Amino acid sequence: MAKNKSEKVPLIYQDLVEEITYESLPSSWIDHNLSSFSDKITLFDYQQEALKSAIKFLHYYFESLQKYHTQENQQEYIERKKKLYNEISKFNKKLIDSLGIINKNKKLLFNRLKEYYPIIEENSYEKIHFLNFVNRMSFWMATGSGKTIDLIKLIEILDKLITSKLIPENDILILTHRDDLIDQIKEHIDEYNKMRSRRIKLWDLRRYADVKTGNVLTFKDEINVFIYRSDLISDQTKEKLLSFDDIENNGKWYLLLDEAHKGDKEDSKRQLYYSVLTRNGFLFNFSATFTDVWDIITTVYNFNLDRFIEKGYGKNVYCSQQELNAFKDKEDFYDVSKQKIVLKALILLTVVKRAKNNIDKKLGINKHYHNPLMIALVNSVHTEKADLEIFFKQLELIASGKIDSDIFENAKEELIKEFLEHLRYVFGHDELLVNEEVINTIGVTDVLEQVFNAPSFGGIEVIKIPKNNEELIFKLKTTEKPFALMKIGDAGKWVKEKLTNYEINESYENTSYFRIINQKNCPANILMGSRAFYEGWDSNRPNVMIFINIGMGDAKKYVTQSIGRGVRIEPIKDKRKRLIPLKRENDITAKEIYSKLDEEDISLIETLFVLGTNKDNVQKILESIKYERKKYGEIIELKENELSKKYTLLIPVYKDVEEILSVETLPKFEGNKELISNFIEWLEDDRLLYPIFAEENHIEPKTITKIKDFLDKGGFKRSNTGYIYTQISKLLRHVNITMQDLKKFKALEDEIVHFKRIRVSLETNEIEKLKELIEKVKGYKDAKIEKEKYKELLKSEKIDIDEFTAKIEELSRTSNEEDFKDLKIKHIVNHYYLPVILSTKEKISYINHIINVKSERKFVMELEKQVRENGFFNDFDWWMFSKLDAHLDEVYIPYYNKDNNRIEKFKPDFIFWLEKGDIYYIIFADPKGTKHTDYECKVDGYRFIFEDGQDRKTFTKDGLKIQVHLKLYTEDKNKLSERYKAYWFDNPKDIVGGINVS
Repeated sequence: MAKNKSEKVPLIYQDLVEEITYESLPSSWIDHNLSSFSDKITLFDYQQEALKSAIKFLHYYFESLQKYHTQENQQEYIERKKKLYNEISKFNKKLIDSLGIINKNKKLLFNRLKEYYPIIEENSYEKIHFLNFVNRMSFWMATGSGKTIDLIKLIEILDKLITSKLIPENDILILTHRDDLIDQIKEHIDEYNKMRSRRIKLWDLRRYADVKTGNVLTFKDEINVFIYRSDLISDQTKEKLLSFDDIENNGKWYLLLDEAHKGDKEDSKRQLYYSVLTRNGFLFNFSATFTDVWDIITTVYNFNLDRFIEKGYGKNVYCSQQELNAFKDKEDFYDVSKQKIVLKALILLTVVKRAKNNIDKKLGINKHYHNPLMIALVNSVHTEKADLEIFFKQLELIASGKIDSDIFENAKEELIKEFLEHLRYVFGHDELLVNEEVINTIGVTDVLEQVFNAPSFGGIEVIKIPKNNEELIFKLKTTEKPFALMKIGDAGKWVKEKLTNYEINESYENTSYFRIINQKNCPANILMGSRAFYEGWDSNRPNVMIFINIGMGDAKKYVTQSIGRGVRIEPIKDKRKRLIPLKRENDITAKEIYSKLDEEDISLIETLFVLGTNKDNVQKILESIKYERKKYGEIIELKENELSKKYTLLIPVYKDVEEILSVETLPKFEGNKELISNFIEWLEDDRLLYPIFAEENHIEPKTITKIKDFLDKGGFKRSNTGYIYTQISKLLRHVNITMQDLKKFKALEDEIVHFKRIRVSLETNEIEKLKELIEKVKGYKDAKIEKEKYKELLKSEKIDIDEFTAKIEELSRTSNEEDFKDLKIKHIVNHYYLPVILSTKEKISYINHIINVKSERKFVMELEKQVRENGFFNDFDWWMFSKLDAHLDEVYIPYYNKDNNRIEKFKPDFIFWLEKGDIYYIIFADPKGTKHTDYECKVDGYRFIFEDGQDRKTFTKDGLKIQVHLKLYTEDKNKLSERYKAYWFDNPKDIVGGINVS
């Protein structure tokens, strides 16, 4: 299962689901409220996207590849695995064929596995084929991104799919690697259950036999889920250990792993036990750090730390180039180089706290952002000359005034020099904004006031909380406010061994200072301790993080997770994104706040500064995350055409309307009419439906009326699948369709983004070659026109002969078209972004979000030919067009899909913008052909919004008269019915048909 480090590892499962549109799935598969968790928790968009990816893959596996049925036998399940294996092999056959488990060292574990899997022979070795392990999916999600919420929500989805008999009725098991994580899952499930009629019931896995044999009381309206420590699954049962054989359950588990891997030898064995448990079920793996090739290939949704920050959900990460090597020398507690390191961290914290003060003053209120905090994570605590002791001694020296002024000034100078030379963040494309004068003006008194909460130097006083042996609080004797908290395993031992000459006092104000450290009024500015305390803790507060003698050896996962826990941000209450991304999303509060603040202050408060004992080790860990990104595909961003900035490119925006669909219009409902009617009759009072079904359904008086109307006049497709609660919930959604109409037209902003997210999985040299060709085509200009222009400049002596020669040579280095492997890279003058990339074949695994559908490619080529030869857009003042991506772009026409009984988004393949005088035209063009039989619903959706009877509506905006046209491409429009023929064209030159520009 180890990864070949030199080989590219694509996210194959993610590539598979990206080709599936969630809205295209049958309604029985997507009948979920994905945003709802509890009255306190609503899922973020990215959490919902993770669940959508899971549903899409489950549908692909249990429906598209081979439809599941309740009488399915073992052979049918194996056949489904084979089909999936064959599909993923098309992406990278060499890599997929190389996977599996080979018995090279005659391991005993392999003999145990042979009891469960068929064996093949490869190069004289026994091998278990990888096709036996394809029934799994991974969720690569950053620490702090809410994986646990998704995991619990996935249980609800699995239960609904089981109840609907769409997937096998297997038991559900959660495994995670620590008791505190089990407690955390239990807390989240308690929160989830508060507003549920069908609750999750957790059972210790050791009670499995009791639950299954009926020795304990269970209820039908509960979802039984088992839970256990992943590191206690073994090959034998004793004490707390459970043998995988004893809970094997014929391999029929839905197993949800939550960070259930450490990467050690024993853990690799356990990963195989998990595979045995799910060989006839399915494995769901959630983690912030994947390194194994199996996990990467089967990643169905990637939102790791890199993506988390890129999407604006966390602080930017700045990795200091300064090293803390002085801490490796433990002989001299009072080494000045150690003091300089700590001073730099304190100065940084002071700068950030000053930025927070500026923000509060300018907004006139202390309710935005967090109270900045420094975290010091050490490798040793109780040893002689431990890292924590050395760090504490340096804090003491600084607090008592034993600071060399030259060292203080030198620390500031080195920080300024570093920021001048290295402004780039580790992730994304942003740069740190910091004014060197801000650092220059920081004095020792500022550090005392901002960090130590004191007006003057003073000795350190220790405060111990009775009956709390994990925390020590520190304050200066010159102030009443604490400045630091130490969180370790044995505080009493530390007091006896390290603090013998200190004043020790006791405080009864709090049972735990650590529990209140996230509160804005908590005065502690420094949190220090061993790596153990930080696991499972989340906070918005960290802005400075120091790793002392951590980052060497196998600490990659720990450093990554620690940073993940430190990047959380909340500039506005309940808005967990950086301010600028919120502003881009037109958040009114974010726009207002941003207009009042300095960008430097925003940049500082939204940055996590990371310092390490050996900056190369920490840098390598952070870079490895980016490297892993390249392993599964580097993102290439194309650029907007400069021409597009000259024009206003408008798109429609929609709103919900109270348009009522008659009961006769609605399709048949799959349910038991008699059961539902009897239940409503049994209630006697219709008002009782409100509290019963309010948790996931929007119920109004007219909804109840419509339910009764549907029971009287609507059509039913009899089905006894699901409890009465489930059936009525579905019926409520079935009749509660909200139509959409035009709200306004707006200028295009971030609604077309696919060209910025083109993922390429190739070797580095090939990616560089592709980038080179893209740049060559992007910079293309018509040589004939440009040469004439330069000749005129030369004649008028505005340029000399050398400049003329350089310009001509520059032209020769560009091209309007280049070929690369199966790709054509084209410069199409009027396209929204440049260049346009087309594939000569539809199945292409190493690049996505390009034009690879045959009909689209043919349309573009024909369009380009018509423009070049006939210039049929010449009648317009200007025109542009763009490819649209159904998965990433948000330009669409809403329509009612009768088959699925829901409002869906029709995303045509292309949008055209044309202007003639004060008449503005938007044309949606879709060249997929008539084989897509739902086109009638899509045309009807277009007509409902943009036509009035037989006439096209004209809208006005900023003096323009706007018309929206729909053009569907087919090779022969004579095959179509008369009613819809007007919306089709079979020649690209007809795309402007019906537009009178005279």
